[in-house]
Amino acid sequence: MHSGKRKTLSRDWSRLYLGTGLFFLIGFLFFGFSSLFFAEEQPINATPIGEEKRLTNGQTVMLFDWSYDAQRKKMRVRLQFDQPQDYATKLVAHVAYKERPTDEQRVRVVYHQDEHYVFEIEDVPRDFDQLALRLYVIEPQQSLEKLSATKREDALVESLYMDQRRVLRTSLSIQQADDYAQLFLTDEHVQSQKRIKKMKREQMEQASLIQQIEQDIESKKATLPDLTLDEQVEREDEIFNLKQNKEEALLRQTDLKKQLSQEEKRQDQLRIKARELKW
Repeated sequence: MHSGKRKTLSRDWSRLYLGTGLFFLIGFLFFGFSSLFFAEEQPINATPIGEEKRLTNGQTVMLFDWSYDAQRKKMRVRLQFDQPQDYATKLVAHVAYKERPTDEQRVRVVYHQDEHYVFEIEDVPRDFDQLALRLYVIEPQQSLEKLSATKREDALVESLYMDQRRVLRTSLSIQQADDYAQLFLTDEHVQSQKRIKKMKREQMEQASLIQQIEQDIESKKATLPDLTLDEQVEREDEIFNLKQNKEEALLRQTDLKKQLSQEEKRQDQLRIKARELKW
């Protein structure tokens, strides 16, 4: 009787140990090989559209558009520098894919006017994942392919990135120079409107600040007779600092007024250029 109970308990404990062991084994195998079934999603790496980027040569560049035509396996990149390239240098663009970062391909320039550039990247696979558009500035007589690794690295002024999850998928039609010029004018007009809106908002903020400072000055002046001599000296210093702040705000207001006038003239020039292109 007792012997049978001991055998039954022994079997029960054996099953418990076996079940517990299998549970931990299955858990270990699941978490150990989960990466085979649940691939980790890599972070998106894409240069923001419409934001200025500072280059190593001191210039800035803004990416206006990055489009991809999966049917034609072609990309079109439209960007603008803050000023035309130096006549003593030339801009060269290459593309490299994430899985082959050292294997660069030359990119074709389909439009170039002053600070405006449009590049086309050909034979782009549908699952390109991520790629980099590398911008090099070299001397006109130089060849990028013949530069040493060090000089090539020095010539690189910026890398712009695109992720297949962020690229604008569209059908890329054949465009003429006037079409690109019109697109850049439209973009510049939009950017100019944003600057005007920002300056007007700051003008209102400065006017509100000046009004608040004037109120603070009057409030502090009114309390002067009730203070001790030492306190009056301290309060006079506070009033002096407030007046300095007011002068700075007034100067900023004057500067904003000049900038706003220049930007509005620029808008007029952009509208004239747009009309000329339509003739």
